[in-house]
Amino acid sequence: MNKVFLVIIFSMFFSQSLFAQGDHISLGIGPSLIYGDNSGIYRKFKFKVQPAITLSINKQINEYIGLRSSIGAQNFDSGDYDLAFPKKIRQWGDENQAYGYKGRGYFADVMPVFTTNPNAAGMLMSSVQFYAGLGFGVMYVEREQKILKNKILGNSEIIDGGVVTYNETNFIPYIPIRTGVSTNLSGDWDFALEFVLMTTTNSKLDGNTIKDKSLSPDISGQIQFTAKWYFGPAW
Repeated sequence: MNKVFLVIIFSMFFSQSLFAQGDHISLGIGPSLIYGDNSGIYRKFKFKVQPAITLSINKQINEYIGLRSSIGAQNFDSGDYDLAFPKKIRQWGDENQAYGYKGRGYFADVMPVFTTNPNAAGMLMSSVQFYAGLGFGVMYVEREQKILKNKILGNSEIIDGGVVTYNETNFIPYIPIRTGVSTNLSGDWDFALEFVLMTTTNSKLDGNTIKDKSLSPDISGQIQFTAKWYFGPAW
């Protein structure tokens, strides 16, 4: 009887150790922000937080590495914080650079994802797994941007001038970094908290290419609450 009991426990252990790690689809939603030249006063924590959503499919190559493709969208809003600096936005207007914008970015990227502590035969499963990935992507940005034109400055205030508003689009390459922590539930579903940085290869995301921040490229930052559904064989 004891031998039968041990065999059952042993079998359950190995089947659990090998389950819930394989190909999967994931959906993530959460807050995001833009690090841009005209997108906030970061030292005072003044910036707009906007929603973002990501749909991904992951093909597991082995227990450590998967190949992940993602598509998604993120809302943009500069918040017009730079209106507090009239001299700066006057200079931007002289060079046809936007001081404010609203819009949305649609992104697609691919990356290898490395899991630090995968499930393995004969090893006790961890309750959580950590992962990280680095890849390449392209973002299509559509925005309504504002430029100050024909302005007069008096007593450090804009006393006359017109705001020109128009629509602009760009295709922008970016380097995505994703890192996160996921549950390891031995079932069809897992849940993860994911941190995302998308560093563009230029400074065109916000409609302003004049450097006014510490880092030159524009950056999108996201926090994603993600649900994963497994399909196909598990490792």
